[in-house]
Amino acid sequence: MTSISVRRNLHHGMNCNLFSCDLLMSTMEQMDCDNKRNSYSLHLADESSSAKDRSCGLGQRHFVAIMGLLGIFNIYTMRINLSMAIVAMVSTNTPVLPTSSSLNLLDNLNNTFHHNQTILNSTSSVVDLDVCPYPESLIADDPQKQNSSSSTHTGAEFDWDSGTQGQLLGSYFYGYIATQLLGGWLAKQYGGKMQFGVGILLCSVLALLSPVAAHVHYGLLMAIRIGQGLTTGFCYPALQQMLAHWSPAYERTKLSTWANAGAPIGNVVVFLASGFLAHNFGWESVFYVFGGIGAVWWVFWQFLIYDSPFKHPRISRHELSLISGSKEKIDPAQHSQAIRQRRVPWVQLVTSLPVWAMMLSHFGQNWGNYTLLTNLPTYMKNILHFNLSANGLFSALPYVALWLVSISSGYCADLLRENHYMSTTNVRKLFNTIGNLIPAVALVAVGYVGCDSLTVVVLLTLSTGMSGCTQCSYQVNSIDLSPIFASMIFGISNTLANVPGIISPYTVGLITSGEDGHTISNWRLIFYISGVIRLGTMLFYLIFASGETQAWNAESDEPVGHQ
Repeated sequence: MTSISVRRNLHHGMNCNLFSCDLLMSTMEQMDCDNKRNSYSLHLADESSSAKDRSCGLGQRHFVAIMGLLGIFNIYTMRINLSMAIVAMVSTNTPVLPTSSSLNLLDNLNNTFHHNQTILNSTSSVVDLDVCPYPESLIADDPQKQNSSSSTHTGAEFDWDSGTQGQLLGSYFYGYIATQLLGGWLAKQYGGKMQFGVGILLCSVLALLSPVAAHVHYGLLMAIRIGQGLTTGFCYPALQQMLAHWSPAYERTKLSTWANAGAPIGNVVVFLASGFLAHNFGWESVFYVFGGIGAVWWVFWQFLIYDSPFKHPRISRHELSLISGSKEKIDPAQHSQAIRQRRVPWVQLVTSLPVWAMMLSHFGQNWGNYTLLTNLPTYMKNILHFNLSANGLFSALPYVALWLVSISSGYCADLLRENHYMSTTNVRKLFNTIGNLIPAVALVAVGYVGCDSLTVVVLLTLSTGMSGCTQCSYQVNSIDLSPIFASMIFGISNTLANVPGIISPYTVGLITSGEDGHTISNWRLIFYISGVIRLGTMLFYLIFASGETQAWNAESDEPVGHQ
């Protein structure tokens, strides 16, 4: 009631003397002013809190992204631990390499570079030298003594040829591609939290069983690897669906790159730690340590994470408003039974050129990524002749660069979008082009620098690092195209994109098979194949990609149960 209405009631409808009426009117006016002041203060507090939550405050959405990062970290440590462990597991005809205690690792690199450069200068052409020499600084003076050393546990136990090693390294992906579509459908129906967590937990248990399987038969180890692929195949579509629920439109790229930064961090940790673990505690410890970390992570994920912000008991109302208020955000009603039963628009989806552009870009980037991810330690050992510890260090450097580029490019991409400097479509195309063109050129160049170890490491670091820009293109593109069906689209894309995980290691195994298989010319061919595939898929994305929500995302299909 305002002071004007109070005055009117007092003079026309109430029986009171002038003094009491004026006193009552003055009291009501003061209450009215206090109410306005309190309301205005609350409004300012809401705006201040909301602005703080939007700009610099860490909210529950950031915690979800960080836990997702740690989950992806676990997936990658258990995916590629065999790539490092196999270097210590398999016997070769090459001299046994010394431990890291013999020389400082950077001195190793410099000595390798100068020794190889001397050899190159004495030859008529780089092409004439198809096998790099063994620098004295990286060769054990007494292989028998090295093998019998009580402080070293890296003695090789298995006589697996290149073909068998290629099959083992690629077997993970036999299972991985099989569960992508099912994982996407389950995430859409029931949310992503449970399947993301359980998938990593089961993979961890299988990692702990890997040493036993290897000692029984390589076929059993291959079955374990296929099982790990099957369990983690559910995870990426699940995380994609959770990010679609948790990320405001203009934080989409940042939160996605945060979560997916777990991949390069996992690579770095595996490459750095595996040499130390294998050397001091035996190659089995590589599987035990990373399997155990994955199991511990699951406990925290299970009790601290929720499928969507609408189910979170501790989320602030300001953050909830920020997420749900986004125009491109999935409505809470999506969790209703009718929306869950909505038919996937398969015809529109599989005939969509932007969807195909995303999938092919994903395929091309993964071919280059998996070529190095599964075979880089082998290349470092058989071509550059790095010992196990140096192998781990220089195999990790490219993924340090990948992590840094991924995170920084995510912030740059959202800055360009939020300030309307570029459209979402052009941002996706720009970062995809940078993230494929530079890596392809650098990787092909590796095949032409011969035994120049320093230049090889620099080019491999540049190639892998700059590919982090693709985290701002295909990796988040499914949420752009269809927030509702993001998990389904990513499930299809990840199925196609992980075929290189099977083909690439097997192709490398075929090209490098035989006693004289690991030559510079053979690896040059491997790098050529990777570069051509990346450039071809990059061009298709440049022409047909889109960052806009597709019409079929919002079209109203009749639920399955209503036909």
